[in-house]
Amino acid sequence: MKHLSIRPRASQRGYMLLLVLVALVAMMVSGIALVRSIDTSQLVSGNLAARNSTVHSADLAVQEAVTWIQANATNGVLYADAPANGYYAELAQDPDWRLPATWSPCTTTSGTTPCSNANDGAGNQVSWVIHRMCTAAGAPTNPNQYCSTANSSGSSGTVDSHKNSSFDAPLAPMNFYRITVQVTGPRNTVSLSQAFVTL
Repeated sequence: MKHLSIRPRASQRGYMLLLVLVALVAMMVSGIALVRSIDTSQLVSGNLAARNSTVHSADLAVQEAVTWIQANATNGVLYADAPANGYYAELAQDPDWRLPATWSPCTTTSGTTPCSNANDGAGNQVSWVIHRMCTAAGAPTNPNQYCSTANSSGSSGTVDSHKNSSFDAPLAPMNFYRITVQVTGPRNTVSLSQAFVTL
C-alpha cells in the first residue's frame, strides 16, 4: 500500500493580481484619453462648421446690402441717414461694434427690417450696417464735403482691319461704401466682417 505525501502549498504573494490591476488602470486611462480626444475632435469640427456657416451668411448679407444701395442710388436716399435701414450717409467716427446699440435697428428676431435676416437657413442672426465714406451727410458735390471716391472710365473706339483706336471717357466718380456684417450663431458665437464697395 502506497502512501501519498501531500506537500503544503507555498504561500501566495499576489503578484499576478497586482499586475492585472496595473494593466486595468493603464487600459482605463487609455480609454478616457481616447474618449476625450474624440470629444475634442467633434468640438473642433462643430466649431469649424459653425464658422463656415457664419462666413457664408456674411457673404449673403453683403450681397443684400449692395442690392439695397443699388435700389436707392438714384432717388437721393443715400444723401441722408436711414438708421431703420442700417444706413448712415457719413462716417464721423468708427462705432464700437461690441455695443448692442450699434446694431439696435437690426436686432429684430423676425427678420422684418431691411438690415436684418433671422432666416438665413443656418440658424444665424445676421445684421448689417452701411456707412457712406463721407465726412457729412448730403450730396457729394456739396461744399466742404469730402468723400472717398473711385474714378471710373468707359472705353469706346472703332476697330477695323486697318485701325484700332480707343479712348477713356471719364464718368462720374463712384462713392465708397463700407458694409459691416455681424453674424450671431446658435452657439453664442459672434463674427464681424467688413466689405468695401464702390457704386
